[in-house]
Amino acid sequence: MVIPHSEIPILSIRPTDIFMLLVVGSLTEISHRIVVHRTKRQSSAEKAERKALRAARYQTIKKRALGPSAFVETSKLERLVLNKEKELKVFEEKRAQNVKTMEKVMKYTMTFLNLCIFLMYYGIPILEVDGFKASELGLSGNLQSDDHAEHAAAFWKGVMFPLSYVGIGMKISRIGLVNKASSVGALSVYWSSQALVGKIYECLEALSFR
Repeated sequence: MVIPHSEIPILSIRPTDIFMLLVVGSLTEISHRIVVHRTKRQSSAEKAERKALRAARYQTIKKRALGPSAFVETSKLERLVLNKEKELKVFEEKRAQNVKTMEKVMKYTMTFLNLCIFLMYYGIPILEVDGFKASELGLSGNLQSDDHAEHAAAFWKGVMFPLSYVGIGMKISRIGLVNKASSVGALSVYWSSQALVGKIYECLEALSFR
């Protein structure tokens, strides 16, 4: 069963580049998520420290229940708990610093990749709408104009609504293109794959915690 839809009047399309950008975007997003996740994960030493802290707290509660007769043992355990808490705090601070550093590195890396793709495809549309065909098929609404570029722009604005108005990324990705209003830049495809993979990863991550 095919859902009825109007024909998209394509003037030019680069399927190989689209596939490559989707793959690269997906791989970079997965790599980014995995690296950050591993950095946030507790080390084996920190897990052992937490386990020892829980055991010390449990023993402290048991000794307190014995009353004044176990005062010495209780004091020793309380000091042990305090030391364990301080050691655990050092682990947490170190992990937080590692996460902060890694996120900064990944941010610079992703910015560099964005710049590389922008320069590689500067002025090259990945997809471009045919304004003449759009006007012939009546896909540009009631636009009264002989300029085919205006018909292409009117059609594409309708397809991409509301991103065509609020998507700052869409505007950035079209820098350098001749027909900005009716073309798709390489960064749009690249970012789209990252957004999709990112949402899928978040869903899988949420399900894993259930």
